[in-house]
Amino acid sequence: MSRRGCSVVLLVMAALFLVGLAGGAIGRALDIGPIEILKVPVLEIHEFFRGDPIFDVGPFTISNTLIASWLTVILVIAFAFAATRKMRLIPGRLQGLVEVALETLLNFVEGVAGKRDGRRFFPIIATIFIVVIFNAYFALLPFFGPGIYVTEQEEVHASTSGVIVELVEEEKVEDGSVIARLEDGEEITAPMSGHVHLEVEPGESITAGQPVASITSQPPLFRSANTDINMTLALALVAVVSIELWGLMSRGFRHYISEYISFGQLARGIKLLFTRGRASAAPLALLTGVINVIMGMLEAVSHMTRIISFAFRLFGNMTAGEILLLSATFLVPWIMAIPFYGLELLIGFIQALIFGGLTLVWASMAVAHATED
Repeated sequence: MSRRGCSVVLLVMAALFLVGLAGGAIGRALDIGPIEILKVPVLEIHEFFRGDPIFDVGPFTISNTLIASWLTVILVIAFAFAATRKMRLIPGRLQGLVEVALETLLNFVEGVAGKRDGRRFFPIIATIFIVVIFNAYFALLPFFGPGIYVTEQEEVHASTSGVIVELVEEEKVEDGSVIARLEDGEEITAPMSGHVHLEVEPGESITAGQPVASITSQPPLFRSANTDINMTLALALVAVVSIELWGLMSRGFRHYISEYISFGQLARGIKLLFTRGRASAAPLALLTGVINVIMGMLEAVSHMTRIISFAFRLFGNMTAGEILLLSATFLVPWIMAIPFYGLELLIGFIQALIFGGLTLVWASMAVAHATED
């Protein structure tokens, strides 16, 4: 780009930054008039650890994070189909891009686990990597989070009769905040957060059970699947169960289970204790046996905690990124969020690499034979 073109781009970005600064939270704090085009939509997060319910299918609740995960699966399958539907010896651009990406990932897996085990681990490792990184990158699209809403509405009824002396003045209320107050001091509170629509007026007499207001909330139709603890927990379970199965198949049931349940040395110590002429060796054998039992229990606990570590590491980092982007957009719309979008692209790749890499390393350790040799 020429020097003149760079100058034009910098001037446009500077102008957008100043306009965003005036229209964001900082500008409002300085009493600068609101700019409607820069108004940041309200993001209603009713569930921090899981997605917001959108609709029900029989006994199953479909959340916005589940819909987002379905969208990810559909787009990944469509992308793979488009790249492989006309396979050629001399690949085109899309086929070549996919081949380079998969070959790079395969070389990484084989470099850690070896060619034989690497080929066995690759389908699970690659699936985890692709799901995590695509979920992270799709969450940066404009229609994720604020923008597309599904309305939820709930009516607020009076519990007692009386005359209304005070009504809430704000359009948006929080869960538990006062909507109306009666002359006898009775308060009518909001059962949920959202936009309130009053159905009564001050000085009006109401009866018990009469509708006073309706509250409308608008959870986003799409929310990043990586910010749902159920999604990250499912990936963690797939990873840990796969690791244990690979170790069990490679080392055999007896050898593998002895890593967690090791009573052989303890039984030997008890036997020596009642063997004539060898009782002197029993204390050391008993001590070693007790240590082996405790170590086996600790090893079992460490394997179980991998599920928690996997799930909360991904959930925490992805949720923190969502909050960071929302905060940056709230303070200064447009330009302020651009560097953080770049940061989120890097974090999404790193989290996918860490999740897949840890699964790969632990799987390689699980299939290792005769570690004491």
